[in-house]
Amino acid sequence: MSALRKLLVPGSLLLVPLALVGCAADTGKGEPAKAKPADAVVYEADYPAYDSLDDIVGTADVIVRGTVVDSRVTESKPEVSTEGDPLTNPQAGLSAEEAAETDPVVITVSTVKVSEVLSGGGKVVVGDTVEVSQLGGTLDGVAYEEQSTTTLSKDGTEYVLMLADHGDAAPYDLLNPEQGLYTVEGEEQVEPVAEEGFDDVGTVDELAEAAEAAVQQ
Repeated sequence: MSALRKLLVPGSLLLVPLALVGCAADTGKGEPAKAKPADAVVYEADYPAYDSLDDIVGTADVIVRGTVVDSRVTESKPEVSTEGDPLTNPQAGLSAEEAAETDPVVITVSTVKVSEVLSGGGKVVVGDTVEVSQLGGTLDGVAYEEQSTTTLSKDGTEYVLMLADHGDAAPYDLLNPEQGLYTVEGEEQVEPVAEEGFDDVGTVDELAEAAEAAVQQ
């Protein structure tokens, strides 16, 4: 395993160590074979965590229901930034030289067709497509992975996404890859994709009501 390198993830509030992972095989002589050249990169990311459903709903800039219609994997580099609070924006004060020396981060950008807007109707309307970025993806034969991220699937799954808005030039991203990602199941029930997601969301309509109440507070 290589030494860890710290990367800033553009558009996210994350500081990410990165490690290269190789594969080893048994030689049949009781000794492992030499590790093969690294063909995977493992990201470890710290995301903001939320104490309750009301907390994350109240924080989300946009909450939408939709399906993935397209996706792409690309590299993203931090932008030069001279403003902001380092506690909420790790790119605050990042110089052009520092940005140039920072390795790019591989992300998957999914295009989501919006079928319902639960919150943030001033930003998105039904029928829009929005881009949602997630850490990781396969690029040039190398798999980039982050353990808490479940990549959105282009298989007709209906998702409910709790998103942060980073401006017109950047994709949205999930407030938290586990607490901000849900699917719509039978009887319009909103179910977490990960065990760490909230399991008391209820129906899509109930979530919309909770989002409306959060906005009015």
